[in-house]
Amino acid sequence: MSESAVDAAVAVAAQHGLRSDDPVVLRDAWHVLVHLRPLPLVARVSNGRPYPEGPHEDDVVRELAVGSHAARAGAPVVPPSGLLDPGPHRHGGHIVAFWQYVEPKREVEPVAAGEGLRAIHEALVDYDGELPSLHTDDTARIIDDLEPSADVELLRELGLRKPAGPAQALHGDAHLANCLPGPLWHDFETACRGPRELDLAALALSARVRDDDASRIALEAYGDHDADLLEQFLPVYAAWIYASFMIALPRRPELGPVLAERLSWLRETYP
Repeated sequence: MSESAVDAAVAVAAQHGLRSDDPVVLRDAWHVLVHLRPLPLVARVSNGRPYPEGPHEDDVVRELAVGSHAARAGAPVVPPSGLLDPGPHRHGGHIVAFWQYVEPKREVEPVAAGEGLRAIHEALVDYDGELPSLHTDDTARIIDDLEPSADVELLRELGLRKPAGPAQALHGDAHLANCLPGPLWHDFETACRGPRELDLAALALSARVRDDDASRIALEAYGDHDADLLEQFLPVYAAWIYASFMIALPRRPELGPVLAERLSWLRETYP
């Protein structure tokens, strides 16, 4: 599917007078990310796989809306491209959005990343666009498409919880892999509405499950938050992530050992 996604990105750019002679796929996962070399331009293209095997194509639209709002407020995010209308554009069955290319020349500085996430939250306080509440509906849809098992029921029980707290627009998947040096946060395609502690749960999960010091430092640098509410959200976020792993297994079998280890941790931690 990445070939048709690349063709769509190149074609839409050409319609705006921008030529890419050497496009390269940076990532082909939930969506296809294409660097339209030699231009400082990245296209995020819906991958065309039907849900639930793939994500909703409108995730590309949602990411552009939320990321643009944060960028206009001066938050540390990868900005939409200024070379052309960033979109969303439709071409060949794909949705295409354009972003500025950022060269990741060094490691992410975790203190700056944590402080940057707080700045993003502040910037998104007044975002009033339509967003899902937490990841509850997405988790439920994924689980309903999985073969019943004890692991699936564990994910259902944990993932459909709805801890209460002040809600606003969130990044939705705020682990450090979604942050570039700068810092510049990106990948708002799973943005949702909920308490800030849902975003912080992504950092907490990496710190605990992978013993990732950078995530721990970023969480500390974020500053004040409701620690009890974060604890409630940690298994909710983890269940959403691991359900996503399970639905992706047929096309990404390499996730199998990691998923087994994570589910074991989840069961032992939240019996």
